[in-house]
Amino acid sequence: MAEEETAEEEEQSGGGKKKIIIIVVALLLLVGIGVAVMFMMGGSGGEDGDDEESDEMEDDEAGELPAAVLALETFVVNLQVKGAFLKTTIQLEFVEPEAPATIQSDIPKIRDSVIRILSSKSSEEILTAAGKEAVREEIRDGINEAIGADDVAEIYFTEFIIQ
Repeated sequence: MAEEETAEEEEQSGGGKKKIIIIVVALLLLVGIGVAVMFMMGGSGGEDGDDEESDEMEDDEAGELPAAVLALETFVVNLQVKGAFLKTTIQLEFVEPEAPATIQSDIPKIRDSVIRILSSKSSEEILTAAGKEAVREEIRDGINEAIGADDVAEIYFTEFIIQ
């Protein structure tokens, strides 16, 4: 009987140690997974901030700042072909790092110029890559003419749907 009691005590203390080991391993595994997820998501804390600061310093040292970009509201225009229309969203990139001070008051002129140019096109003209590039240049020139300055450097189509 004494042998049975000592055997039971040994099993219970051994089982307790196994539970502790399992819990510790599980906790380490969870911490490891958390750290891996953080690195995958790019949340490495101070390192990203340091990279941004060094990028800003490089820009300042080179004297070049990124050009200003202005997103225009979506355009929906009828094309020359009866029943065809174009839905597009355009962004303007300016020559200077800041948008011109009068740009907000020029938005109606810009939108009018873009609508006139797009509605004068047929879907066949603008479906090709060369056609889109030609329209892009025509829009840039039209906007610069409408605002009376060569402030717009590039036109970016961020949405372009023809139906």
